[in-house]
Amino acid sequence: MAKIMNEENQEKGITKRSVAIGSCFCFLISLGEPYGVLVLNGSPMAADFSAGAALFLFFIITCLLNPFFSCLGLKPLGRKELATVYIMLIVASAIPSWGFTMNLIPLLGGFFYYATPENEWASVIQPHIPSWLVPESKSAIWNLFEGLPQGLSIPWNVWFGPLFAWTLFIISLYCVTLCLLVILRKQWVERERLLFPLATLPLEMCNTDKNNVLAPFFRNRLMWLGFSIPAAINSLNAMSVFHPVLPRIDLSSSIYLWRNSIEFLCTPRFEVIGLPYLLSLDVSMGIWIFAIFSICAMGVERIIGWNIGPVQPFSDPATPSVAHIALGALFYLVAYTFWQSRSHLKDVFKKAVNLDDSIDDSDELLSYRGAFTGLIVFSALCLFWLWATGMNFITSVVFFVTAIVIFIGLARIISQTGLAYGRAPVAAPMFTVNTLGTGIIGPTGLTTLSLSFAWAADIRTFVMAQAATGLKLSEVTRLESRRLLGVILVAIGTTLCGSIIAVLQIAYGFGGINLSGWQFIGLPSFAGNWVSQNINNSQPIQFWHLGFTAIGSGIMAVLSMLKARFIGFPIHPIGLTLGFTHPIRNIWFSVFVAWLLKTIILKYGGATLYRQLRPFFLGLVLGTFGSAGFWLIISSITGVNGLIFTLG
Repeated sequence: MAKIMNEENQEKGITKRSVAIGSCFCFLISLGEPYGVLVLNGSPMAADFSAGAALFLFFIITCLLNPFFSCLGLKPLGRKELATVYIMLIVASAIPSWGFTMNLIPLLGGFFYYATPENEWASVIQPHIPSWLVPESKSAIWNLFEGLPQGLSIPWNVWFGPLFAWTLFIISLYCVTLCLLVILRKQWVERERLLFPLATLPLEMCNTDKNNVLAPFFRNRLMWLGFSIPAAINSLNAMSVFHPVLPRIDLSSSIYLWRNSIEFLCTPRFEVIGLPYLLSLDVSMGIWIFAIFSICAMGVERIIGWNIGPVQPFSDPATPSVAHIALGALFYLVAYTFWQSRSHLKDVFKKAVNLDDSIDDSDELLSYRGAFTGLIVFSALCLFWLWATGMNFITSVVFFVTAIVIFIGLARIISQTGLAYGRAPVAAPMFTVNTLGTGIIGPTGLTTLSLSFAWAADIRTFVMAQAATGLKLSEVTRLESRRLLGVILVAIGTTLCGSIIAVLQIAYGFGGINLSGWQFIGLPSFAGNWVSQNINNSQPIQFWHLGFTAIGSGIMAVLSMLKARFIGFPIHPIGLTLGFTHPIRNIWFSVFVAWLLKTIILKYGGATLYRQLRPFFLGLVLGTFGSAGFWLIISSITGVNGLIFTLG
């Protein structure tokens, strides 16, 4: 054992070639995801915490590239090098799609392109948009949505200023979240020992040895059996598009109750079934049991005709009461996280202000002093930027703090549960309006809040959550922590630049309105209608919404107390924090299936059978994203669109 650890310590992880390979594949993600979603109408591979693009490309690296190096007589990438590459890939997966870029660019032009005499956006919204946030050329905006006339080139000069301003903000925001990760990492990784299930599969894939370039994981028959199930179904469904005579396997189904007031969507998703298998039974049970509770609560509200307002944007299909109960639970989770970490946070503060030099922070991305200082400086920069866009000080603070709390809460949930799909039960812009009312925020504040939909509303993936998984990989593989920060920043910079170029090239080449997906058609109209409705119809502070937020915090507190006091309490309260958003609606049944299978396996086969079958369930995950990525490539070659095998 000591010999193995010594060899591992001698292996260099963050090498020039690992960073170069990682950067190339990050750039590929930045180009491939927009093209795959917008042009090919294919599987979103970088839209969620699953980081399907990272897993697919890592599959290619470990199964093809590394053996190719070996055949050429070159040294294959070692375990640490592979971990470095994967960390770069998962960070990159959080940026080009729903994470930021594909949302931002349509929003910057949408309020102008979709303005009509009927919606009055020209008089209601456009005067409140700071000129330095959006392109000033109307022709550049029109061509973005309708395509460039022949002979014209992309007006890069028009976009440089706004995109530079947004890049300054988003990088500052990423730095805030990375500083928070540095502060919380030891508590989550070393003291609480959170599971980080999303790190399990890449760790198995890069667990190579000197005798075989392929990890034992790839030589396991059960893994390939699991891989073959989603791969075969996805491939058959794809081939039926090319050859309609072939049958198509449709696994989607729903159960309706109470005169269709309640719908249970019972569609199995293999990648979701695979990951909850790694969780403790109480956590997976907490996810599906609270999903059922939410469905029933919403059904009762529909039957009796009671509600506290319309469905909140980005909370669908949950009613406002259900959504705010979940948000309150999320707030309590974050508060309890900090309370639980109080001893560690005290140490961080002592080290940061030089009160105790004995506290060791050598295993962190940067020193506690650097993290503490960075948190203050970059938070101030973010608040200043929001203020400069037209938000008043109180709106900026409430909005920014709410967004950061949601980021921390979701990062904690992903780290603990490995949930591949999820988002905030109530988006930060909506909660800000509910908390302050439109009178305090003002028209300019509402307009700039709508532009924040690019990064703070449909939060299906973000850098902090992916980087948290990366830090777990770093800890297990013993990477050089201080050098890892630079690697992460390289991944961020590469992906930001690549995705901006890709989205603009695609939009101007095809015309945004001719592209698939939500971004160029649905999102700008959605945001514009939300702004104009709030400007034209003044909204007071929503005390009912805030009341249900408080109720959610109270319920979470009681459940947490029960979980702590009663050993064997079967339901983990973390499920309450997820609410019933669109992703949860699609995956709760798969989590239930995983819980049921694991329960049966542990009851009749014990821990031995559980460990033996683990490669099978990981194979389900890899097979889903492996086949989805393969058919994206086929789709790009053949021009056949619409091959979707992941949650969109």
